[in-house]
Amino acid sequence: MFVRWIPNTLTVFRLTSLPFFVWLYSLDAPRAAWPAAILLFVAGLSDIADGYIARRWHVESDFGRLVDPFTDRLVFITVLVTLNVFGTLPWWVTLPIILRDALLLGAGAILFRRRGERPRILKAGKLSNFVLAWGIEFFIIDIRLVGWIVYGVGAAMYLWAGAMYARREYGEWRRGRPPLAEA
Repeated sequence: MFVRWIPNTLTVFRLTSLPFFVWLYSLDAPRAAWPAAILLFVAGLSDIADGYIARRWHVESDFGRLVDPFTDRLVFITVLVTLNVFGTLPWWVTLPIILRDALLLGAGAILFRRRGERPRILKAGKLSNFVLAWGIEFFIIDIRLVGWIVYGVGAAMYLWAGAMYARREYGEWRRGRPPLAEA
């Protein structure tokens, strides 16, 4: 069945698009970099599409369960480092998000190795990803005032969601029960 390959192909597309994003952004940075913004927007749509397709047609895979969340974190880290390197955003703004994602990557790898499962995704995590991604897009297209507002709200939500993940996992660990896998 052809559809079973689509979600993983979209995940690989997102992962392999990162060097192209950096290159496209470097051509125009720190001014509006529309080609980079469009690529990042398409990558974001592919993230939504791969999850929807995998669940809708029941074509989830071990590869997708492992690589998709890794790719999501790597996209945010790469984009924020790129914006910092080109002077679009200062380190004090990007570092908390980068550290949160690095911690989630490490914790996720440990949990996956111990249980063979990834943690449940919180709705607060999905919503914060969405808001933060829009804030980043506004910086990429050089609409900085809106970018600061949306990024600030998204970053606060993103850090709060990270704390919620940590609290949940810590509580499960204290009770001696492994957290449930995503349904």
